[in-house]
Amino acid sequence: CNQVYAFEPQQMTYYSLCGSVALSNIQNINCIKYGLGSENQIGIQTLNIVSDDGGGSTLHGGGDNNTRVLKTENIEVKTLDRFNITNISFIKMDVEDNELNVLRGGLKTLKNSNYPKILFESNTFNESLFNFLKDLKYNIIPINGVNNMFLASI
Repeated sequence: CNQVYAFEPQQMTYYSLCGSVALSNIQNINCIKYGLGSENQIGIQTLNIVSDDGGGSTLHGGGDNNTRVLKTENIEVKTLDRFNITNISFIKMDVEDNELNVLRGGLKTLKNSNYPKILFESNTFNESLFNFLKDLKYNIIPINGVNNMFLASI
């Protein structure tokens, strides 16, 4: 990759990301401390942190019924389109059930980048997300060996 844009809104996970990039002396990774979402999510939002390692943190409630929120953090959310990133060849998303909103906020970016491949997580069958991608002419391919990862490709 010529450039990597890594969006991480959670403070401690963001610091870990930046530290790992610095210690690895990798020059082409841009760490960006914003969450991504749709137009109606722009602004300060509450992130529900459900684990000490930051995994599973979500804008949508506290995760599943068995998960309790350990703490919350206010984060800033922007749309992907607001960053005017061009020539994207691959997107990897793990945004805890906010994938559809991220894609809605990145429609211009997707179009201008010729609809890049998208690797995404979906822990339950998210019909609206899958239909949204299919409407954009993406084929959705399950990733072998895991039951919650998919590749969307034109």
